[in-house]
Amino acid sequence: MRSWFLWVAAAATLFIAPAASAQKLPSAYQGSRDQFFWNGKQNMPFKLYGIAIEWDKDCTKGKADQCIRLAKAFETGLGDLEADMRVAVGYYMRACEKGSGPGCATAAKILRDGSAGFTNPAEAQKMAERGCNVLKDQNACAGMAVGLAGNDGGRSSQLIDNACAAGADDGCRMKANALFYDKRDSASRAEAMKMFETACTARRAWGCQGLADAYGQGLGVTADRAKAADYARIGCTQGQGNRLRLCTLHGIALTRVGSPKADFNKGEQFLDASCKGGDGLACNQIGRIGVSQMAGATTTDNEGRYYLRRGCDLNYGPACTYLAAVYMGGVGVNQDNAVALALNDKGCRLGDREGCDISKRLLAAEPGLRGRIPAIDPAATVEQQLRRGRAVAEGTGDRMAGVQAVYRLVQEGNEDAEWLFGGWLYYGLPGVFDTSRRADGLILFENAARVGHIDAAVFMGMAYWYGDGVAEDRTKGERYMLIAADRGSPMAAAIYRSMRAEPIRQENARRQKEYAAWAESRRSSWAQSWSSWTPSFSLSGYNPPSYTGPSTADIIRESNWNQRINYLSGSTTACPSSNPYC
Repeated sequence: MRSWFLWVAAAATLFIAPAASAQKLPSAYQGSRDQFFWNGKQNMPFKLYGIAIEWDKDCTKGKADQCIRLAKAFETGLGDLEADMRVAVGYYMRACEKGSGPGCATAAKILRDGSAGFTNPAEAQKMAERGCNVLKDQNACAGMAVGLAGNDGGRSSQLIDNACAAGADDGCRMKANALFYDKRDSASRAEAMKMFETACTARRAWGCQGLADAYGQGLGVTADRAKAADYARIGCTQGQGNRLRLCTLHGIALTRVGSPKADFNKGEQFLDASCKGGDGLACNQIGRIGVSQMAGATTTDNEGRYYLRRGCDLNYGPACTYLAAVYMGGVGVNQDNAVALALNDKGCRLGDREGCDISKRLLAAEPGLRGRIPAIDPAATVEQQLRRGRAVAEGTGDRMAGVQAVYRLVQEGNEDAEWLFGGWLYYGLPGVFDTSRRADGLILFENAARVGHIDAAVFMGMAYWYGDGVAEDRTKGERYMLIAADRGSPMAAAIYRSMRAEPIRQENARRQKEYAAWAESRRSSWAQSWSSWTPSFSLSGYNPPSYTGPSTADIIRESNWNQRINYLSGSTTACPSSNPYC
């Protein structure tokens, strides 16, 4: 499931220069400008390209629609702009300042939900208040109600009711959810169900989510698994808005025991996407599918462990508990009840009662087990374990403790752990791997590269291109470099272009060699004819020699093209604007 994704579309885009003037897309071919502004956390630096420079000028002059245009461009990575929500939220904030109510509402939502990688509740409320009180945007009023948190004598409820009455989708969503999930009485839930039905019919994801929950859990209606699955499918595949949990539910429905293989495999893909999107429930579900090797599954047991670890890192308790069971049974990892205890403890802390019960049984069977939990906490996040593991392994203390912590994550299929541990094997680690084990290191590098680790993909791309430690295979080299390029590495993109251009370079070299041979033969012929020359002082009947080599224009064009490739490859730092390829 995680291995060898196709990057065909990316390959095409790497070779096509953007037709910015025709499509009005921001293009690096039309110039750039460094910019920065306050985004609720920092003075965020970024780069503008081509037409986006003009949009920014218009935004600064007060054209809020151009601020919104730039915000959306940075959300998606339009043209040559790099997708970055930290920049997008800054432009939404600017749009708010320039008089856009929707800009205020969106900025408030992003600053509150952390989708830009940080939160700023105070700034979010400031944006919402401006949007609501000054610009009269009802979605901003709904956002303002969130900041009041109900501690306002009913003002937040009134804001939400007014927003919904005015047709603001956020207001209706918040009102329906309050009726269904907070009040819970039959009358409130009946009212909420009507709102959910109206919203889902309009393909609003929150409405389909409410119906899927109601029929899936029997809340206010008779439980109906088929109806719940259908609402999840509609919301996931057709809905607008936050569809993450809906796609998880859709994936779960498709992967039930007895589902046709095609449906089951499609369900795995939905679960994979939702897990990557941050839903711990999805990670747990696909992790169990992989570890238990359900009939027809494409998810491997190694991938299953990876997904369970991600679910645990996302603080979904059952994922921690199931990963603990993997360590108790030694399924693809070294059997270790102490590690299992740490994971069960975490599952218990996160509210999973099964984790609590298993921890008690483990301690009853072995009272001293808690004292054997590794010093680098196996229940900590992958990031925490890798940082601590590397510091210990490369320090002066108990290096094996660090090595063992990272190796556990290798057994769980984590690509960052494979890259780190592979480096220790490939280059050696004093006191642990005193002799380099390059072949073993390359295996881990390639495992990491296959699932998209950028550094590993670049490394294996170059290794296969030059046959360094592996059999030369330039097709594989290109594939790995494309993985890294697609994951956002400019260096890999430049190298990939150069790799793809290699046959052209070879052909050009052949032509240059032929030209050199031709020129030499003409020089020899000329010298020979000159040695027996007899002056005639007459040009009558003179025919110029036939010319079969490249034209002057061809030579200049080839030189310019080579200069561009050298620039992209990093072998030169100059590519003048006078060169049409630059």
